[in-house]
Amino acid sequence: MGFFDKLFGKNEKQETDAGSAEPKPEITSREMMDAMLDQALACLEGGAPERAVAMYRNILEVEPKQSTALYNLASLMAQGKGAPRDYLEAGTLFRQAEQCGDEQAGKLCKKCLMDFMHESMARDTASELYADVLRFMRRVYPEANAEEEASRNLLSLAGLHLNRKEFAPAAKLLRPAAEFGNDGMSQNYLGVLYNLGGGVRKNDLAALYWFDRAVDNGAEVARRDRDGILNAYRANLSADEFRREMLELSGWCAEGTEDIPKDAAKAARWRETAEA
Repeated sequence: MGFFDKLFGKNEKQETDAGSAEPKPEITSREMMDAMLDQALACLEGGAPERAVAMYRNILEVEPKQSTALYNLASLMAQGKGAPRDYLEAGTLFRQAEQCGDEQAGKLCKKCLMDFMHESMARDTASELYADVLRFMRRVYPEANAEEEASRNLLSLAGLHLNRKEFAPAAKLLRPAAEFGNDGMSQNYLGVLYNLGGGVRKNDLAALYWFDRAVDNGAEVARRDRDGILNAYRANLSADEFRREMLELSGWCAEGTEDIPKDAAKAARWRETAEA
C-alpha cells in the first residue's frame, strides 16, 4: 500500500465493498502536510537524505511557505546531505523561512553568506569574489541594495579576520569592496595593511593610493594617514626623488598593478602632484 493510500485511508476492502464500509472522515490539508513532513523526517532518520530532499521539495511545491520544510531543506543543502552543498540555495531557503517568522533561520542565512564568501575566497579573484557576493545578495535579499550590502558584508567579515590578526584573508576580502564597491572604509583598512605590510607586501605608494581614494569616499579617518605619507615623502626626499615617486605612482594607476587597479583619474592626480 502506497503512502497516499495510507494517508487517505484507502484499502482493498473499501474498493470491493464500499457500501458496507464506514465513511472515513475527510483528510484536511493540514493533516496531509503533517503526514508529508513526518514521512520526510522518517526518510532522513532512516539514512535516506536524498529521499528527504525530494520530499521537502515536493512539500514546497504544494505549500511554498511551509517554514519547516524550508528550514529543513536549507539545513540539508548547507550540509551537503542528500544533494551537493549549495550555500546560495541554502541561504535563499533560510531567508524564506525567516520571512515566515523563523528567527533562527535568519541567523543561519547570515552563516550561509559567510560560508559562501569563504568558499569563493579559495578560488576567486577580487572581481569574481565581488560578483559572487553580489549574486548572493540579489538572490537572497532582493529587496536590499545589493552593492551596499555586498560591500558592508565584505567589510564586516574582513573585520573578523583583522580582529584575529589574520591579515591575508582580511586583505583579500577588503580588495573587492575597496575596488569594485568603492567603499571608503574598506579602502582605508586596505591602506593600513599596505602601510604596515599586513597580509600584503608593504608598499607605501599603494597605501597612499588607497588612503586617497578613501578620503574621496568620505572616510575622513584616512586623511591623516594619507597626508602623513605625503608629508614624510616631502620631508625625507629631495625634490627630484619626490617627483620620481609620484610619477611612479601615476604610472601604476595608468597601467594597473597587483596592488593598484587601473585608474585614469588617479594617474592624472599623482602626475599633477609630481609636476607641482
